[in-house]
Amino acid sequence: MSGRDSHSEDPRGPRPLHPHVGLAEPPDDPGLELRADLADPGLSGLLRRGVKAAIARWAVLRRPAAEWPRPQDEARHAWDGRPHFAEDFVFVGVQPELAVLARLEWLPGRDAHRVWLTLFTPTAIYCLPGGQALLRGDGERGWSVGGLSFDCVEPLRTWTLRYRGALHVHDPRGRPLRPAGDAPAESIEARLDLTFLAGLLPFVPGTDDDPDLLARQLGAAAWDTRLLRAVRRHPLRGYVQAGDLHGTITLGRDLRAFGGAALRVHNWGVRDWGASDAAMQCFATLGPLRTYVHTARFPWVSLSGGFVQRPGGVVPIRDLGVTQERRPGRAPARTGLAVEAPGGPLALEAETVAELPLDMDGRGHLDIALVRVHAGGERPPPARAEGPRLVGPARPHEEPHGWGLCFTQRRLLPRPTPRTG
Repeated sequence: MSGRDSHSEDPRGPRPLHPHVGLAEPPDDPGLELRADLADPGLSGLLRRGVKAAIARWAVLRRPAAEWPRPQDEARHAWDGRPHFAEDFVFVGVQPELAVLARLEWLPGRDAHRVWLTLFTPTAIYCLPGGQALLRGDGERGWSVGGLSFDCVEPLRTWTLRYRGALHVHDPRGRPLRPAGDAPAESIEARLDLTFLAGLLPFVPGTDDDPDLLARQLGAAAWDTRLLRAVRRHPLRGYVQAGDLHGTITLGRDLRAFGGAALRVHNWGVRDWGASDAAMQCFATLGPLRTYVHTARFPWVSLSGGFVQRPGGVVPIRDLGVTQERRPGRAPARTGLAVEAPGGPLALEAETVAELPLDMDGRGHLDIALVRVHAGGERPPPARAEGPRLVGPARPHEEPHGWGLCFTQRRLLPRPTPRTG
């Protein structure tokens, strides 16, 4: 199934990743525009924001109750001819002191696939040369490229992930390890045989997020009819799904069983790594809790959302506060998450223990970090300086903690100066 195209269309149309305000093209009447960049002070500005929030809430709540995503959405989607169209699958799995990141992206406008396969540990990172591979051709091979293969066993429930090939060895800062100064980077043969089992129905960011949270964010946005048209012209659809990842990982002669919390992501549509000024996604586990959060900052709006998975089920977060201890040119040293969700508030601190920087088409920069997760207020133990280690039992710390992966993205290109008049 992983190599087929999906041509079946829902008569109601697909649900967007980000909510649309209105179902028809907005009129050109400037009197209907709501411009926060004109920002009336005092009562006028408050009323303007209130009107926008009310419209936004109406739009968010006008969601079809049909099942979506559909099984056929798991198959490859037909290319609509737009040059920046992309479709990708991402698998993330975390267990103590080890995380797996695998991604296949189809770029039909460039007749190419982008491949990520990375193993994160506190003492070493194992990845493709340069952190990623851009392989041209093989457009008909579906989701099996460059030694990495994804296969759908049962739509929206079970997938397999396999890899055969060499990985380069990097230090926890993401720098290649070399036997000598000008020698090729050290490499090791790797083999992954993993199975993803879904534990939940898919979650659609921007649509399944808490409607009150979305209404507040859209109500504070500097949006107008031109922005709404841009959103309609450039939709990126997709969903995330929590579950478990289990199987085996072999590096050289070392074999280790893998069994941990997992997240699967599927997106398709127009992709621009420089669309947002800054963005962050984090998948964190702590005991039985699993948390997924996403944020994005644009010139006209800031969006955030996600969910918390507790033993009783999954709930969308009602509010999110994010603090980061930034470092120039690197992933944040720490990320603090203050989550409001049904079942009680949740405070998490994610400490970066290994990181990998990636350049995305010269438009955006991405830092991917393995993080040790603590309940808010706890102090993590001091970092240990050791050589690369993958096999062997994980060493417990005195304080309870979990693990996760955080993705921090920033735009590289300067934005054009807005025209006036």
